[in-house]
Amino acid sequence: MIFIVHPSVPDEELSVVTEKITSVITQHKGEVIHLDNWGKRRCAHKIKKSVKGNYFLLYFSGDPGVLTEVDRTLRYNEKVLRYQTVIADKKAIEKVLNKQKEREAQQAAEQATETESTPPAEEQEQVT
Repeated sequence: MIFIVHPSVPDEELSVVTEKITSVITQHKGEVIHLDNWGKRRCAHKIKKSVKGNYFLLYFSGDPGVLTEVDRTLRYNEKVLRYQTVIADKKAIEKVLNKQKEREAQQAAEQATETESTPPAEEQEQVT
């Protein structure tokens, strides 16, 4: 699912909107697989008099009741400009999960090298 939030919505409220959608999914026994914030982007055409919007990509699974509730939640939320739900095949979901694991492993490796490269404060004082 891709949904676009109005560009004037502050970052704090963006997290409230995404939390609301993910809570609706989990309340109706669905599972949020991945939520990706694409940031503020230019729309291909004006949507409700807006040229830009905050784009989000959400992968989730569940029965048709989950989709009905998510649809209802997004339809009545004034901050959401547009949304579209697409059925993704298992290969696409696996690819997203693999990329997410790689990204997390890379971040962990970068953090490990940063902590190894900076000596403790006591060693820094002795060197100078």
